[in-house]
Amino acid sequence: MRKIALAAVSGAALCGMLLAPAGNAAFAQGKTYTLKVALFTPERSSTSRWFKMQEKRLAEKSGGRLKLQNFFGSSMGPMPRHYDLARTGVADMAFFQHGVTRGRFPLTELFHSPYLAPDGHKGSLVATKTAADMKDRYLAPEHKGTRLIWVVFNRPSGIYDASKPIRSLEDLRGRRYRAPTPTDVAMLKALGGLPIGLPATDMAESLQKGTINGVITDPIGVFSFKLGEMLRYYSPMFVSVISFGLVMNPKSYDALPKDLKALIDELGTKEAASEMAMLSWGKDFPAYTKYMDSLKLERIALAPEADAAMRAAADKVMAGRIAEMEKKGLPARKAYDEMKALAAKYAAE
Repeated sequence: MRKIALAAVSGAALCGMLLAPAGNAAFAQGKTYTLKVALFTPERSSTSRWFKMQEKRLAEKSGGRLKLQNFFGSSMGPMPRHYDLARTGVADMAFFQHGVTRGRFPLTELFHSPYLAPDGHKGSLVATKTAADMKDRYLAPEHKGTRLIWVVFNRPSGIYDASKPIRSLEDLRGRRYRAPTPTDVAMLKALGGLPIGLPATDMAESLQKGTINGVITDPIGVFSFKLGEMLRYYSPMFVSVISFGLVMNPKSYDALPKDLKALIDELGTKEAASEMAMLSWGKDFPAYTKYMDSLKLERIALAPEADAAMRAAADKVMAGRIAEMEKKGLPARKAYDEMKALAAKYAAE
C-alpha cells in the first residue's frame, strides 16, 4: 500500500504558518500531508471547480499541513479504473461515475430511477440530499475497500433527438439513442426504443455519422461534448439522474492525525455534497449559458397521456429491477421506498 506523502515543513513554510490566523493556530505546526486525488474530468470542467476550491480551503484551514494534489483528466488512469485507484492506494482519493462499472453498486444505481428528482437545476440537489441521508445505511457498505465521502448527481437527463420531435411512445419506436445507465437501457427497451452503448466521448461522432438518432444526457453533457449543433429537439422523458462518488483509501485516512481527519470528515457532510452538486450542475458557467442560449433546441411539451404512459412504464421497469435485487438478498424495496419518500420531501422544499 502506497503511503501518503509526508514532508518535513521547511523553515520558510514554518514561518508562514506561525503567522497564520488565530483560527488556524491548532494547525500551525507539524508535518505536511499530501493527498493525491484522481479525477476523470478535465481541469476546465464545472465539476473540477469544487476540487480546486477544496484544495485551497484545506490548505488554509490546516495552516498548510493538509494538501490536495488534483490529477485531472484521467491522468492517473482511465475512467472505469478510478474507483479502484483509491481502493488499491494508487490514489488517496478518487472521483468516479458509478455507471461505468455497472452492477457494482446496485443500491446506489437505484438512484438512476426515472422521475426520482424534478427536472432542471433542482433535481441535482434533491437527489444529492437524499443520498446524504441514506449514505451510512445503504450506500457506504457497498463501496467496499474505501471510505465513501459523498455521492452527488447531475441534472436530470432527457432525450435529445437530432431530427424528430418525440411527443409520444409511438414516436420512440425504433429510434436509436445512446443510453448512459442500465435503467435508461431498460426504459428504452420497454418503450420500444433502441439503446446504444458507447462512451460519452463518442456521442458527437456517432451523431455526425447518423449511427444514433440522439442521446440521453443532461444540458451539461450537451455543452461539454459540443452536441448542440447536431441536436434539434429535447423531450423531458423518464428524466433520470446519474450518480458520481468521491471515495478515500482507508489507510490514507487512518494515517492522518485526528485534527486533519476532522477536515476530511467535513468534506462528507450533506452541506458539502450539496455545494458540490450546485457548483457543478446548478450554477452555470457564463460560457455554458452563452452556448446553450445560442442553440436552436426546441423543448417538446408532452401530452398528459404520453407522460402518464411513460411513468407507468418506469414503475414497471423499476419493479422488475427491484425484484431481481431482492432475489439476490439486497434490501432494494426498503431502500427504494425510503429514497422516493426523501426525494419527495426535498422536492417540496
